[in-house]
Amino acid sequence: MTDRELHRLVSDSQEEGFRELFLQYQAYVYKIVWGRIKDVGTAQDAEDCVSEVFLQIFLHFREIAEGSLRAYIGTVAKHKAIDYARRLGNAGAHLSGDGELPEDVASGENIAESVESALEHRQLFDAIRALGEPDASILILRYFYDLKSPEIARRLQLRPVSVRVRMNRALGKLRRILAQESPHEK
Repeated sequence: MTDRELHRLVSDSQEEGFRELFLQYQAYVYKIVWGRIKDVGTAQDAEDCVSEVFLQIFLHFREIAEGSLRAYIGTVAKHKAIDYARRLGNAGAHLSGDGELPEDVASGENIAESVESALEHRQLFDAIRALGEPDASILILRYFYDLKSPEIARRLQLRPVSVRVRMNRALGKLRRILAQESPHEK
């Protein structure tokens, strides 16, 4: 499917278009990500990074010019993988073995579920992004990746108590943002 067809499909049906985009580029993104993090992470880390790549692509899809989709996806995947490898490397999470792609790489079903969930919650993601960093990352890691405060702290290089305090404040801000966006639902 060409870039133009993907853009049209996303315009017609965002969910179907993003699903097709994911199916078309998932292996490409995974290969880039795995190539960067194989020495410091696991297949699960790669899947998490791939999810973050597609989330960024979906959130900024309208900004991507036709004809540059593959290049944009490759660039996002490379940069996310580099960031991920740095975080994993700083935490001392190293793989043993020869660094080859594991035989039991997941089928992608969990990633697809994450992608569909991200599509269904676009308004929520926009509100979370409005919080700024590191609050947005804290909420995403906690509620979408189900990580606990110590793990979030490790990944973001914060203290666990700081993560908990920021999470509580960010949730309050998020409630206010969402209440302002939909006052008729009160």
